[in-house]
Amino acid sequence: MYKRRAHVVFFAANDLLVEKALRCAQALAADWIEARSYVPSLAECDLFITLDAGGLGNLPRLPQGVRHKHWPLSPDAVDQDIEARVKGLIGGMRLLASLDGSPAPR
Repeated sequence: MYKRRAHVVFFAANDLLVEKALRCAQALAADWIEARSYVPSLAECDLFITLDAGGLGNLPRLPQGVRHKHWPLSPDAVDQDIEARVKGLIGGMRLLASLDGSPAPR
């Protein structure tokens, strides 16, 4: 099903949130996604995730086919929220892949 890892871009006004999301994605989902911080060319991006109100308010124009999700994070549990959302993201990918018995694209 998956021929390559999904290209995911994390975006926020707070750079610390982006760094936390990148580290978590690398630790938990490296087989399934290639995580990046914002880059000017989003042509190869599959999913663009905003992590705070500042990122959502400065959402760039996304190319056709790029999906956007906003992950509102609890100020009291940022690390846990990011971890739970990354796990949910790859859980959905694993579920879809299990339908045809395919492995992670790594």
